[in-house]
Amino acid sequence: MRARAEIIEAARELFATYGYQATTVESIGEATNRSGAAVYQYFSGKFEIFAIFLREVGAELVRIAEQFPLLTDDHSGRHALRDWIMQLMEVLEYHSGTFLGWSQVQHTEPELAQLGVENFRRFQTVLMDRLVQSRTRRPTPSIAPVGIMSVVQWCTLLNGRSDRPVDGPALADALAGMLHAFLFATATTNSPPEVDQSPTDYHLPTIPLGDELGLRRPVTPRGAGTVQRILLAAADRFRVNGYRGTSLNDVAARAGVSHGSVYTYWADREALFGTLARDATTAVEAQLRRLPPEPGIDAVDRWVDGWMSLIDVHGSVLYVWQHEVGGPELLELAEQRDQALDGVVAGLMVLCPQPPADPAPMRIALRAVITDVPFVLSAQLAILPRADAADFLAQLLRAGLGVRADDPGPPQR
Repeated sequence: MRARAEIIEAARELFATYGYQATTVESIGEATNRSGAAVYQYFSGKFEIFAIFLREVGAELVRIAEQFPLLTDDHSGRHALRDWIMQLMEVLEYHSGTFLGWSQVQHTEPELAQLGVENFRRFQTVLMDRLVQSRTRRPTPSIAPVGIMSVVQWCTLLNGRSDRPVDGPALADALAGMLHAFLFATATTNSPPEVDQSPTDYHLPTIPLGDELGLRRPVTPRGAGTVQRILLAAADRFRVNGYRGTSLNDVAARAGVSHGSVYTYWADREALFGTLARDATTAVEAQLRRLPPEPGIDAVDRWVDGWMSLIDVHGSVLYVWQHEVGGPELLELAEQRDQALDGVVAGLMVLCPQPPADPAPMRIALRAVITDVPFVLSAQLAILPRADAADFLAQLLRAGLGVRADDPGPPQR
């Protein structure tokens, strides 16, 4: 039916633009020149529409998994993987709103969340069978299939939001190189990385003492506890509802403070997010300074351990910031964030014995791999335990960058 089809396509666009939580039945109706009541003539609500999209995605993922090639440990195998990744990227681009909204419904819509779980389970089962047939060295049931999916997904979505997106085939080629190396890498038996004992401040929040980044007034010792509760509550609400789906009332209720307490320190939602963004940027800059000075498995593993601590605390802010938040008020800070993340990516690429001829696709890939991938796997969707997500990240960086235990050191910088 024409009206039903128009409503579905309008909802698809709105979910992609505003997320699940911020999209209303009324806005869907308005996008099709109808009232919200007219939408209810065809659907019980946005829940039913989003369920349609999740079922579409589930069917597409199974189809794509069934086409996963029987890989070989050579150039032909890498090229076959690249061609498959390009097919998956097309699905991800078309269903971008569903994949982005998926993480939001995880916390608020149990039935929709269960559909997402079933989608991943079917994809994982089919892909696992293909990996076993390929005799790859890493057919870990709990890690390899969802790791592959997550890497391609978040690299594709991040590239779509980039001011300087790279060509799709070039990105697919970079991802194929990284994932193929991971799948066929020789297993290592390293001891757990030593914990970096150097002073590190990963605790959210760093209480700003003064009129910094949107605070209306200095934070007194008496008010520090209230500010901390508000910031922690805000990070949680942005994680669950997204930026557009979160109001200051939501934050106040989560923090257990009055609405007026929030407005005492922040003029609006953007100012509050700005304080969280500043803390996240400072943490990235600190981790940039801790990049290993030379390649080697132990050095990479130690750095990943510290980076995962950053993701534990600031991952939700970085994720929401990269995919939802813009605006001139945060432009300067976003440039500072990008400079820090670009520095981390550049520092990791220095560890690569054979840097790529065109580094741009690898930069996109590494940025998604160190930010969105570990956060979504370990926290937002909680698909993997934190330790497994950290291990996956370390193994992927080692293999994808070509880091070896016997590397003598990087070229002089």
